[in-house]
Amino acid sequence: MTCARQETAAWACLVQWHLEEAGRAELEAGETGFPFRRKRLLSAALYHRDCAELAREELP
Repeated sequence: MTCARQETAAWACLVQWHLEEAGRAELEAGETGFPFRRKRLLSAALYHRDCAELAREELP
């Protein structure tokens, strides 16, 4: 595998990981009964979605 392909694969994995973390945080936010925790989890989900978008922009 060429260096460029390895880099592309790494960015793609990073995008996927951030999207999975966002999904987990959103799911947990929906299940918690604590308003402050829900707010923090939704904030974390937004962070991960933003990071995924930034990483996606680095893909060729």
